[in-house]
Amino acid sequence: MLNILRTDIYKAIRTASFWVTLGLTIVSSMISSFVLFKVFSLIVGSPEFDIGLELEQGASLPNFFQSVSEVMPECLFLIGIFAVMFAISDFSHGTIKNIASKGYHREYIYLSKFVTALIYAVLSLVLTFVTSFITAQIVINDSIPNFFDYNNDFAKTLGFLTLQIVTYVAMAIFLATLIRSLGPALSVFLGFFFLQSTVVKLINQFIHEILKSDFSITPYTISGAFSN
Repeated sequence: MLNILRTDIYKAIRTASFWVTLGLTIVSSMISSFVLFKVFSLIVGSPEFDIGLELEQGASLPNFFQSVSEVMPECLFLIGIFAVMFAISDFSHGTIKNIASKGYHREYIYLSKFVTALIYAVLSLVLTFVTSFITAQIVINDSIPNFFDYNNDFAKTLGFLTLQIVTYVAMAIFLATLIRSLGPALSVFLGFFFLQSTVVKLINQFIHEILKSDFSITPYTISGAFSN
């Protein structure tokens, strides 16, 4: 198992998809963070905004650890894209058959793909956080008091995001090993990722309006199960 994992990690680093998706993760995190934090700085810095009055009225100022949770999930679909492309590459080149012929169990081969994709996901998450933090330091600086104070809810939010990542990676590896063709597998994964909320709304609407029931499937979806 460890030999297969080391080989997969080495192969992943040498693929173009590894570096391209990581680069897109950094760029998208930088753009999203810049826009988000720039809006915060403009609002707080506007003449109509009185920090002292806002605090007296019980309002809370923007906080980095609360705001970064809006940026970090944006790398989820890129993680899934890499996982699908990486898992299918061995099917395309017949590598899995060669590995299996050497006596390795297929369960270990698939598990190695999953673990490699999870390692990539952790790296993407760290890069997203670091990029957002550096962008916030440049844009916000000292314009918002206590902006970089640690927020205790961040640990829980990060935990939920981690569970979402594990689920999406598992889904991506499953689709790759099931379909074994890059185009269809990517299409199904991206359709699932971007359209699931719309489908859930339609199903809930059908249950409420047609079946006249208060039941909702939202808590049983990935975004609904792993959220605050």
